[in-house]
Amino acid sequence: MTALSRVAAFVILLMVGASCRPALAQNAPEVSIASVTRIALQGSNAVVDLLLSVRNQGGLGLPLQALRFHCWLGGVDVARGQSTEPVIIPAQGQASVPVQLNVDSASLLGVLATAAPDGTVPYKLEGHAEIGLTMLQIPFSHSGFVALQLK
Repeated sequence: MTALSRVAAFVILLMVGASCRPALAQNAPEVSIASVTRIALQGSNAVVDLLLSVRNQGGLGLPLQALRFHCWLGGVDVARGQSTEPVIIPAQGQASVPVQLNVDSASLLGVLATAAPDGTVPYKLEGHAEIGLTMLQIPFSHSGFVALQLK
């Protein structure tokens, strides 16, 4: 093979490789609010304890170091949240992750005022999952409904 044909073969391999989409190493986890376990009004601030459900849809175990996210309740961006305990979610498995949010009491009372008669409000979570110690960040977004009750 001549030098020119080797260069041509190399260029063809580069072009073929560039046109192929690499496989994703991990699917985005499905993060939803399983429940609101506590709402405590403390003056101008409120503490909202959430139990998040994290479902690993991938074929590999997910060493979840942290979840970092924005939480909207009733269309109001109420807080930024972050999990504090690492957890390993098995392939095709699920784990519960407790999270505590600090929320402005006035905003939370406004959301509660718009809740349905059964106390449910729409929610949205957007953020990323930090995987292991690799600094890999997998984005996620989920919307649903959750019941809010002052306890």
